[in-house]
Amino acid sequence: MDRLDSLKSEISKVKYYSDLWNIPWKLYKPSELKRKYYKNKTIGLFNVPCGGFGDIILTKTFHDMLKDWYPGAKIKICTTGGEKYKSVGIKDNLVKLVRIDGSDYDDGECSSFDKLKLQGKHKFDIMIILPIINYVFNYNKFKKLIPYSNYFNTFTMSEYNGEFPPYTYPIGVGKDNLGILFNNFKIKQQKLITGPYALVYIQPSPAWGPHSRYCFLSYLEMICAKYSKKHKNFQIVIPNWIHEDLNDSDSFYNKIIKITKKYYTSLNIKYPNDEVILYGPGKDSGKKLTLRGDILPQKREIFISIMKDSVKDILVTGDQSLTDIISCCKYKTVWYQIAPWKKGLANQLSNYFKFFNTYKTSCGTLKAIDLNVKVDWKDFMSKYDFRINGKKRTDSILIANYFMKQDKKLFDNLLLFIQKSRKKHIILKKINNLFNKDTKKKMKKTIRKTRKKTKRTKNKI
Repeated sequence: MDRLDSLKSEISKVKYYSDLWNIPWKLYKPSELKRKYYKNKTIGLFNVPCGGFGDIILTKTFHDMLKDWYPGAKIKICTTGGEKYKSVGIKDNLVKLVRIDGSDYDDGECSSFDKLKLQGKHKFDIMIILPIINYVFNYNKFKKLIPYSNYFNTFTMSEYNGEFPPYTYPIGVGKDNLGILFNNFKIKQQKLITGPYALVYIQPSPAWGPHSRYCFLSYLEMICAKYSKKHKNFQIVIPNWIHEDLNDSDSFYNKIIKITKKYYTSLNIKYPNDEVILYGPGKDSGKKLTLRGDILPQKREIFISIMKDSVKDILVTGDQSLTDIISCCKYKTVWYQIAPWKKGLANQLSNYFKFFNTYKTSCGTLKAIDLNVKVDWKDFMSKYDFRINGKKRTDSILIANYFMKQDKKLFDNLLLFIQKSRKKHIILKKINNLFNKDTKKKMKKTIRKTRKKTKRTKNKI
C-alpha cells in the first residue's frame, strides 16, 4: 500500500472528528523505529502542578522512561513546580514556566497555560501535556504559550482512567487504555519502624469524598480480626488526619475503641513527641495495638520501603500510591480508597480484585478473611504495562514527526484540510485533488524534460 492509499485508509477508519488528529502517528508502525527518528529530538513535557506530588511523580516517571527509551533525544520538563521536581531528583532538565502577570504566588500552581510563559528561549519538536485532570484540553490556550503548537506535534496524557477525553495517551486500566506507569526503582531501606505493622495511606473527607472515616474503620476491623490471631503486639501506621480526627470527633473515637476492644486488651497512639494510652492495662499485658501517628509523611523512597515492609494487607489511595505498591510488591493485597472521580478505575480493577466494585468493601471487609483472598498482580502487570504499550505509541509519534518534516507540504496541507473540514469525504476529496495536482505538475515537468532532451538529440543529428 503506497502513501496515498495508507493515508486515505486511515482517514476512512475514523469514527470521531477528534480522531483525525491521530492520523500521522497511526500511519507508522512502532517496529519501524530507527535511531535517526529520535536523535537530537527535543521533547517537552508540560506539567503545571495543582497541589500534592502525584502529578510530579507521574511526569518524572514518564521523563525517566523517555530518557531510557530514546538515548540521544533531549527530554525537558516545563513546569511551574521546579522546586518540587528538584526534591524528587530532577535538576538538569527543567524549563521554568512563569506567570505572565509576574505573580509568584504559590509558584503559579494550577495556572492555565495561557497565563504562563517560558523562561528563556526553547524550541520543541514534540510537546506532551500531562496529566489532563478534570477538564478537556484546550489547544488554543496552549498555543498562546507555544505559538507553533498544533494537533500534529502536541499530545496529551490523561490521569488514570481519565474522564475528559480525547487523549493521545489514555493511561489506566480497561479497553483502549495504555496501562499503568510501573516503576523499576531501587528501594532505600527504611529504619523508622520494625514489624509487624500495617500501613494506611488514605485522604480525609470531604476532599476525597464522604467515606474516609468509614474506609479506615472497615480496614481497621479486618486488620484487627486477621492479625490479632497472629501477633500479640501489632501496629498500624496512620496519616496525620486520622489521629487529628480521633482527637476532634467523639463519634470517630468511640467507633475505633469499639472495634479494637474486641481484639486487643490495650490501645495506644504514638505521636511524634508523645505516646498516649487510649485504654487498657498498659505494657506487657495481653494483646496490644499501637496506632503510629509519628511516621508519616515521608519522602517517596522511604515511603515505598515502609510499604514493602508492612504486612500483606495495605490500604492506599491515589494513582501514584497504587502504582508504587503494585510495582514494588506484587504479592500485596491492595485495599483502595475510591475517590468519587476514580469510580471508573475502581470498576476496572474489580475485574482483578472483586472487592473494588464498591466503596463499602474496597477499603477492607471481613469477608476477605473467610475467603482467604489472594491477589497476583503479575497477570495484571503483563496486560497493563505502560512501559510496553506507551512505548509503542511514542515510537509511532516519533516516526511520524520525522516524516512530517521530510514531507512538510503533505502534512501541512492535511492539517489545514482537517481544520477547515468537518466531514471525512471532504477531506478525502481535498487529499485526492492535492495528489492529482502534484501528479499533473510532475507529468508536465517530465514532458518538458523529454522535449528538451529530444530537441538536443535532433540538433546533434
